Amino acid sequence: MSSDVLEKRYRMLLRAYPAGYRRERADELIDTLIGDEPTTRRWPSVRQAASLIRGALRVHGGSTAARPTAVLLWQGIHLGAMAVLALGVLIGLDDLVEAFQFGGFLDPLAVLRDQGIQPVMVSAALVALVAGRARAAAVLVVAAAVVPTVISPYLFLNGLPQWWAPVVATPLIVVGLRRPADVPPAPRANAVLVTAGILALHLIPADGFRHADISSQIVAATMVIAAAAAFLWVATADQRLLIAVAPTFLLGTLYQLGNAGPTGELLYRPDALPSLVVAILMAATAVVSTRLRQRTRA
Repeated sequence: MSSDVLEKRYRMLLRAYPAGYRRERADELIDTLIGDEPTTRRWPSVRQAASLIRGALRVHGGSTAARPTAVLLWQGIHLGAMAVLALGVLIGLDDLVEAFQFGGFLDPLAVLRDQGIQPVMVSAALVALVAGRARAAAVLVVAAAVVPTVISPYLFLNGLPQWWAPVVATPLIVVGLRRPADVPPAPRANAVLVTAGILALHLIPADGFRHADISSQIVAATMVIAAAAAFLWVATADQRLLIAVAPTFLLGTLYQLGNAGPTGELLYRPDALPSLVVAILMAATAVVSTRLRQRTRA
């Protein structure tokens, strides 16, 4: 009876794997995990559960594909475009709400003209990309960069991060149109989950604690460290995230560089250039480690 309960719980964990992989390997994995000996255990160990989850992340990241490096790059580019558009929408909507909170109702049409059109158009491009309509997304993302700027140059003149979102996403989407036929697209549900995870990383309210008391700063530091550790635990297994998160770092970096004033002021903005360097290093690390694993497997 205990073995049946344990097997059921193992199979629940195995649902984290892609359906095709489960069909081929689930029974083999269950036999390996439970073995032939009778057991009184009713729950998988923490170590086994963590190992299964990381294994599922690796499979989603293309570790079992014929060309894992190609899967990493092409799906990572697609996920990066989704993440940067989603972050742009989030920032744009947040700024729009803030504008109405601080006097925007005195001239709502001006606020909507300056800040309301762009999130709608970026959202349309994001929806098309999630739906797998890459060509439509390419057209919409270019329109999202050009049309709102023509109607109102407010976002462009202030170099706001949401203005940069479609600019950064455009080359990613255009390059993604040339994805090789033997590289499958990222599954929609998995892509949405990855995008949500990257957005969660950016939602940590660390900046708001900079001028707070020491206890609040400790809380903020703990939140940042915990979130970074959780992200790295996932991303070192599914390394597509290391590719996908890089463009989202660029939004803040481009905004900071555009508003830094004289070059010397960059020395007082330690979060500007390092974030760009970290993004490049993470992407390079993902590619190199995947190629090394592929060479070892061959």
